Amino acid sequence: MKLKYLALAISAALNLTTHCALADESTQNQANDSDEKNPIEVVQIRGILSSLKEAQSIKQNSDNVVDALVAEDIGKFPDENVAEALQRIPGISVTRKNGEGQTVTIRGLTGNYNITSFNGRKLASDNAGRDFNYDVIASELVGKIEVHKTQQARLQEGAIGGIVNIFTRKPLDFGRAVSMSVEADYNERSTSTNPKLSFIAGDVFNEGTFGALVSLVHTQTSSRFDSYYSQNWHDYDYTEIVGDVIPPGGQVNDIFRRSDFPKITMDRSERERSGGTLALQWLPTEELDVNFDVLYTAYDIEASGKVLSLALPSIYGPFGEYTEFNVGPDGFLDSASWNNAALELLESSSPRKSKTYQAGLNIDWVRDELSLNFDASHSAAKNEDDGDSNFVVVRAGIDSASINFDNGQPIPDINLSQPLDENADYGAHFSKKFGDTINDKTSRVALDGIYEPIDSRFTAVYFGLGYNSQEKDKANFAPKLGSIFAQDHLSDINPTYDAQTVFIGGQEMWLLPQEVIVPGNGDNFGGGANVPNSWPSINTDALYEFYRELDPVAYQQVIPSLSRNGGNSYTIEEETVHAYIETKFEDELFGLPYMLDIGVRYIRTDVTSSGYSHNPANLEFTADGELANDNWNQRELVNYKDSYSDFLPSLNFKLNVTDDVVVRFAASEAIARPILSDLRPITTLKPDLSDNSDGKSRRTMDENNPGLAPYTAKQFDTAIEWYYSDTGNLAFATFFKKLNAFVKDKVTTEIIAGQEFLVTRPFNDNDNNALIRGYELSWYQTFDQFLPASLAGFGIAANHTLNNSVSGEHDSEGNETPFWGLSKNQSNINLFYEQHGFSANIAFNRRSGYIDERVSHWTYETFGSVDTEQSNASSWNSLSVSLSYDISENLRITADGNNLLDPEDNVTVNALKTELLAAGASEAQYNLRSSSYGRRYSLGLRYKF
Repeated sequence: MKLKYLALAISAALNLTTHCALADESTQNQANDSDEKNPIEVVQIRGILSSLKEAQSIKQNSDNVVDALVAEDIGKFPDENVAEALQRIPGISVTRKNGEGQTVTIRGLTGNYNITSFNGRKLASDNAGRDFNYDVIASELVGKIEVHKTQQARLQEGAIGGIVNIFTRKPLDFGRAVSMSVEADYNERSTSTNPKLSFIAGDVFNEGTFGALVSLVHTQTSSRFDSYYSQNWHDYDYTEIVGDVIPPGGQVNDIFRRSDFPKITMDRSERERSGGTLALQWLPTEELDVNFDVLYTAYDIEASGKVLSLALPSIYGPFGEYTEFNVGPDGFLDSASWNNAALELLESSSPRKSKTYQAGLNIDWVRDELSLNFDASHSAAKNEDDGDSNFVVVRAGIDSASINFDNGQPIPDINLSQPLDENADYGAHFSKKFGDTINDKTSRVALDGIYEPIDSRFTAVYFGLGYNSQEKDKANFAPKLGSIFAQDHLSDINPTYDAQTVFIGGQEMWLLPQEVIVPGNGDNFGGGANVPNSWPSINTDALYEFYRELDPVAYQQVIPSLSRNGGNSYTIEEETVHAYIETKFEDELFGLPYMLDIGVRYIRTDVTSSGYSHNPANLEFTADGELANDNWNQRELVNYKDSYSDFLPSLNFKLNVTDDVVVRFAASEAIARPILSDLRPITTLKPDLSDNSDGKSRRTMDENNPGLAPYTAKQFDTAIEWYYSDTGNLAFATFFKKLNAFVKDKVTTEIIAGQEFLVTRPFNDNDNNALIRGYELSWYQTFDQFLPASLAGFGIAANHTLNNSVSGEHDSEGNETPFWGLSKNQSNINLFYEQHGFSANIAFNRRSGYIDERVSHWTYETFGSVDTEQSNASSWNSLSVSLSYDISENLRITADGNNLLDPEDNVTVNALKTELLAAGASEAQYNLRSSSYGRRYSLGLRYKF
């Protein structure tokens, strides 16, 4: 299939056209021609004002709705992180991981609905899904970013939210220059200082016809963030928790809710990122432009989490005996105290060893009215973890403990009768080494072109053909039984020496040697929360060595190996062929200049997926309904192939009402392909009536559907833009997207091998629609014309987005749920000053709260779990300040402060109450998690010559 498509694409080389970004490139080539007499002086001093001017020019002259960011100087993008920079654009929100921006949403749609390209090509990602991790690209490597919010036939398909194009500089545009910078970055929570180095150099040769550009970046970052997490707020009958003893505050047969394992966490990470680019540009003739570029980046993260968790007593624990137990009028546990308390120490580590590269060749040929372009690229990314991630749990016992949820704070008060130290007893509980190795490869061949007739209403005809392939492979590594050394398996262990056991919280477990426990460090958790600020860590190497010496045979159960269970190891390959034609008309309507761009894009997608699956044909039951054997549990390698085609029309209309006012209208159809994990050809059987976690006796089968169709959307956009000066504009845009074909689960009852099974299969829901709708308002203004010369240099760039979307989804009780991850309001304000070699930029970003995820809890009403509740993320306010001063013509000093407000990242759950709870209480709220990340500061020098 690949060879056929490649041959087809290459055979059409002489008939096809240019890549969507080449309209600007032809203009740049003309600029190069005009500067041939002095080719080494083309780099200009840049700054905040010039970058905003260029971004305004890109927006004004575009045929569709586009927003842009442009580097302020060589190697100086507006923010330290590309994702953090993107949040300055209207309609874009940032999703953070460990306090750092990693992925983005565009107009409420996550990365699964967006496309990210690097120099016009799709870049492979170490993400297991379709989302793109922006943290692999250092901001110093970026020249500009364009975000296309409306479709054109020549733009890559697969994006409903938007297309993010990241561009590096071209050698002949860069000219001859060298820039070096060194920075020291300080994180107040981790109290560490780390270096950041960058180097960019370019030169031109052979009378300005050949250029080379190289950039190198190396950063080291230490970070820490503190979190509280309170999970499993299930329904409980009072007697199931406290038995026959009734402490103060309790009443027999009350139904209430409480958390099983509230916990506090200190997360640390050590990050090291090294990367670079190489670009070569050659102009052998006036008609031919040859470009070759390479990107490489390596990103290593050593992340670890240290957790203290309280095991609240119950008849299932037992974990101690209550001395006080208070339930509030809302039916939630307010506070409790207990003796013979059991605590859990959890230690997690999740290394990320990511490598990404891309190599591309672009040949552009221009003669008279015709331009032809050939582009070929290959990109690969890998995140290798074949079992290096760790999650271990040990238990400790103390005299007593207490917790108070009703303290008016996001984090409850937690008090222990004595500190945990080397004198306490610690018992083995759970250990798991695991990991996912992700391999992503993508290749592209495209032949594109543009025909621009002279003296015609048809000012341009774009046409093209191309082939893309992407193969994403996920290999999951897991142990066979991580709890083999826990108290439930004491009888399964055959000690090789006289091992000792200990009773903790009323349960017997293996006593751990002292070298497994590392004394606590006394860090102040969460900036002063009323919780223990010091608790031990776990030496995981010593813990596994103890397991190996205790029972070498059982030890093999905790060693990770390639796992075929659960469908977590799979390969998805997509091959696409596209062809498009797009016509651009320019004329006058009622004496007003207009532009009309109409096109259609055809795509054929071939999907091949493979994975390890149960086979229902292997099920055998006896006459009594018992399993005859365990043949059903063998997983077989399954392959699946499917294909689908789409025609995607698009229309963009631009009317110049005056020389300064532009009105836009756009309509199009778009697709976003299904989440990759939904395309696994996996069937999972649970034929034993006793193996369901919700306690219900039934046989189940979960079957994936690799033949899922893409999501589809009809889109309508309008905009009015007023460019009242070259340093000022006011723009208002509206957007409306009607999405359908969302993937839903359909549950049916079927007879398999003579027995009744509850079968769950995903399908495309074409009967319900999500509506993405809202508006964006942006303003950019300098104030030189209003201020005296002594006060010149002040300006503002601000925008606001309102998103009033609905998901079209419903919970298990039929209630419509909001759109996940969508903030209704988002605002960005940048105040800047630039004059006499000094510049200052104050950036404030606000994202309103949003629905984070669906939350399940166990209830007596259904005697199982329901998902009628959702968690709500709090609003996020971010403030950063960037300062610089030109010490000389070549030397600049910089100072930056990020996350200066250091807000609490809180996630709460609005819990709906029932008649089983306290009379008159119709709604209650509990805090699911809370995190704080700390401020970051940097000081640096930048030298350019």
